[in-house]
Amino acid sequence: MEGWSQWAGSPPGSTVVVALSGGLDSCVLLHLLRFSLPDLGLSVMAAHFDHRMRRDSGADARWVRGLAGAWRVPLMIGEADRPVRNETEARRLRYTFLERVRAEEEASLVLTAHHAEDQIETVLFRVLRGTGVRGLAGIPARREPGVARPLLREPREELAAYARRHRIPSRLDPTNEDLGYARNRIRGELLPRITEIHPGARESLLRLSRNARRTSRALDALLAPVLQRLRADRGDGFCTFRREDFLDLPETVQGEALRALARGSGPPLGEAGTAAALEFIRTGRSGRVVHLTRTLSLEREFDLLHLSWGGPRGSTRREAAVPVGQVPLLREAPSGPGATEIDFGGRHLLIEWSVGRSSESGEWGGVGPSPALGCRIGLDGLPFPLSLRAPRPGDRIRGPGGGRKLKKVFGELRVPAPDRGITPLLVDGKDRILWVPGHYRSALAPAPPAAEGPALFLKMGEEVE
Repeated sequence: MEGWSQWAGSPPGSTVVVALSGGLDSCVLLHLLRFSLPDLGLSVMAAHFDHRMRRDSGADARWVRGLAGAWRVPLMIGEADRPVRNETEARRLRYTFLERVRAEEEASLVLTAHHAEDQIETVLFRVLRGTGVRGLAGIPARREPGVARPLLREPREELAAYARRHRIPSRLDPTNEDLGYARNRIRGELLPRITEIHPGARESLLRLSRNARRTSRALDALLAPVLQRLRADRGDGFCTFRREDFLDLPETVQGEALRALARGSGPPLGEAGTAAALEFIRTGRSGRVVHLTRTLSLEREFDLLHLSWGGPRGSTRREAAVPVGQVPLLREAPSGPGATEIDFGGRHLLIEWSVGRSSESGEWGGVGPSPALGCRIGLDGLPFPLSLRAPRPGDRIRGPGGGRKLKKVFGELRVPAPDRGITPLLVDGKDRILWVPGHYRSALAPAPPAAEGPALFLKMGEEVE
C-alpha cells in the first residue's frame, strides 16, 4: 500500500473521522492513519455506531472503546434508539451519525474502509439486479457532504497482510458468515465460482466499474446544456421546472434528465419510478402529486412541475400513489430455494425463499421471531399464486385474536402515513394478507414452531448504496 501515502484527501492539520466498526478493514485504516502515515499531518479520531441488530452488539462498542483507548484515539459512540430492522435503515442511521460527528468536530472528512472486494461485490450485485450505467460505477471514492473511501482500490488480502505484520486485533461479525444475506452468498459462493470460470473476473469487474464511472461523467457533461434549457429552480429539498420545456426534450433524453434533476434526493430513481414520473408529466392533472419513492414526490401546478424530497410541497394537495399493481411472486409451490428482484413503488426488493419442514427452519437463521427478517408459511392447503400488492382501503389481516384492520395495525406500529401506500403486502391466491415485510406477520404465517410440516420460508430486503 505504498502509493496510499500519497493520498491527499485532507490538508495537513485537518481532522478526519474514521468509521470504526471493529472489523479488520476499519482497524487497519485507523492504524494506518494513527501510526504509519504521520507525514499526512492529520488529526485522527474514530466514531462507532451500534445498530443493535444483534443481541451482543454492545460488546462491539465496548471492544472498540478499549482499542481506541489503547491507541490514544478520541472516540465517539452512537446507538440506535431501537434495534434496526434492515441493512438499509442501518446504513441511513450510521451515515447520519457519522455526518453529525464530522460537523460537531469540524472535521474535513469521514473515512470508511471500503476496499476493492467491496467494490467488486457491489458491482456484481447490481449487475444481477439489472442496474443502469451509474449503478455499474459501484461505490464512489467520494460522497457528499464529506465521505471518502481511501482504501477503495486496495485488495483485501493487502489489508489482511498489513494486519498480520502489525498484529492488529479485530472483531469478527457473525452476520458476515450468514449465507441468508445475498452479499455474503455473492462473496462466499458466486465470486469463487465465477473466478474458476474466468480467473481475471475480479479485475474485469473493477474495470467495468471504472468504465461505467467514465461513461457517467460523459453523460453528465452531455446533460449539462440540457438541464440549462430546463431553467430548473433549485432550493432546499425541491426542484421546479416548466412542463412544456421538459416535454420539448427528445423522449430518449427525458428519463436521464429527470434522474439528474432528482439526484441527491435519496435513493436513486429506478426504472419503475422513472416510468411513473414520465407518465405523470405527460398525463397528470394540475394539483396532483405522485410519490416516486419513499422520499421523492412530483407535483404538477399548472405548467410547473415540482420535485420534492421529504414529502410533497403542499399538504392540502390531492395525492396519487405510484401505480403499483399485483406483482406475481410465486405462481406455484417451489421445489427448492430461489430468489428474485422486484421494483415495487420505487423500491428495489430482494425476495429469497427456501422450502423445508418446520423443524428445519433453524438453518434459515434469519426467519426467527422478527417480522422484519422473514416469515414461514405452511404449504398444506396454501392457495397459489403468491403476489405482492399495495394496501387497499378496508384491508384486514388475521392476528392472534382474529381479523384486524390493516390501518389500525399500521397505526400501532407507527408506520409513517407516506410509507403505508407503498408498503408491499404478501397475499395468497385468495387475496389474504400473509405478511407485511418489516412490520407484521399474519397468523397464517407464524414464526417457525418446533413441529413437522412442509413450509415455505421467505425473506425480503432492499439495498440502496
